[in-house]
Amino acid sequence: MKQTMKLASTILMASLLITTPLWLQHPTTTVQAATNQGQQVKLPLAAEKTLQTLYAIQPELKSMDMKIHGPNNGVYELRFDKVFAPGNMQLYAMVDLDATTGALHGYTNEQEMQKQKDKPPEAVAKQKSAAFLQKLLGDDFKKYKATQTRKGKWDAVTYTRHEHGVPVFTDRYVVGVNSTSVMYVNTFEGAPLRAASSLFAKPGKVMSKDEVTGKVASLMELTYNARKKETGKPALKYSLESTGYLNAATGEEIESASSHKSRYSETIAVQPGGKKFTASNADEAARVLTEEFQIKMDGITLETDTHTPAEMKGEGETIYRSKGRDGKITVYTTNNEVTGFQVRGKIESASAKQHNNKPANAQLTYEEAKEKAVQFLQPYLDSSVKELKIDKIKIAMSSATTYSFSFYALYDGVIVTDQHYLVNVDGQTGEIVNFMDSFTKPTAPFPDKKTAISKEAAAKQFLKDRPAVLGYIFPVQNDKVQAKPTLVYSIDTVSYFSLDAVTGKSFK
Repeated sequence: MKQTMKLASTILMASLLITTPLWLQHPTTTVQAATNQGQQVKLPLAAEKTLQTLYAIQPELKSMDMKIHGPNNGVYELRFDKVFAPGNMQLYAMVDLDATTGALHGYTNEQEMQKQKDKPPEAVAKQKSAAFLQKLLGDDFKKYKATQTRKGKWDAVTYTRHEHGVPVFTDRYVVGVNSTSVMYVNTFEGAPLRAASSLFAKPGKVMSKDEVTGKVASLMELTYNARKKETGKPALKYSLESTGYLNAATGEEIESASSHKSRYSETIAVQPGGKKFTASNADEAARVLTEEFQIKMDGITLETDTHTPAEMKGEGETIYRSKGRDGKITVYTTNNEVTGFQVRGKIESASAKQHNNKPANAQLTYEEAKEKAVQFLQPYLDSSVKELKIDKIKIAMSSATTYSFSFYALYDGVIVTDQHYLVNVDGQTGEIVNFMDSFTKPTAPFPDKKTAISKEAAAKQFLKDRPAVLGYIFPVQNDKVQAKPTLVYSIDTVSYFSLDAVTGKSFK
């Protein structure tokens, strides 16, 4: 789902076989392609039909200057600008259309977004959002049910598809509205497939309540906190590590586009050095970079960052940044103790993000980069750390050319979630370009893991508060959304769940 209002869902596309309808015989719209240096690009006929529907919904779009980007990752991006005079234009709206099905991925009306503080009442929100979607989806609109997106507010309405009386969790539209119009439309990954109802098999035999509980129990993970916020002391807790969906018949975990489940490496034995460095000003921070981390600072000076708002900094945190350079060097300190640094190259941009730890034009393998990260990290590990694991899914502060390694300390073989180190390695040069020390020292002994309640008891408590819900999703395999839906139980991985593994009570 597009990120206009920070509604998180990753859009992944799949190939979908469909019968060619009559409207595919109509001519296409030709527009100037902003990314093709003057070449003419024809929208696919399926996308053309959706565009004409949008014109019927928002007639003013016809008078706008329209440019198209893509397709990128199976999606065309259409930009509509309001022209005031030659060379004087203002962004009016953005539209994302699927390159295969032509269906809408996202719509943003920038003019209406400026009025988003004008919150509508429930009746108006439902009327405005329903009118838009009804024209967009036609008869298919009858398959969707409206719910409130955010508790207590009607600035967005979520429409979830239903088949055979149960929800299709990943076929949803989130429609943002003000008191006069629609501000944006975001979609979950299944919506652009426009799948026929015939693809949804009727629910048959599914797992029993006890079987669901047993499967959820197997997904409960025991972890430590070195300092639990509620008590200030170490805690042993259960949390759920799941993709969020279980095959309703077999219990097998099913991936969706928004699934995030930590997957840890084998245990890595280490020899900690316990090195710590202090810097009370920019010059001292630069000296630490040069002398201790071997960062080249020729002609580069640091200055205290005065732009980052205080609420975005940690307690006692000071940030130093380079000045007068195309690239950027940042040093982080907490109470004058150096806790990390970041080196950015001048060719990198904010959009140059990589995923799945597959950096561009890498000269090092993942294993080679991991070895460099471990060797770099050991001198700076807290003296109590003897073993580490890498969360192979977590990628932080990365760029297009880096491998990212998130290390977690172990205590008695159990991961300590707030004893974390980040090391990023440039896949082309082997240089360390990121180091962050987020190690929390405990103020009391860790609880004995033998005192923990059973995983089954933890699962029962979880499901008591958050019952599993039967429905459908479009699974993701090899980073592709599959066109055939699967019947699943949805397990709540969105709302906060953390259970005291000793007392069996939920942390608030």
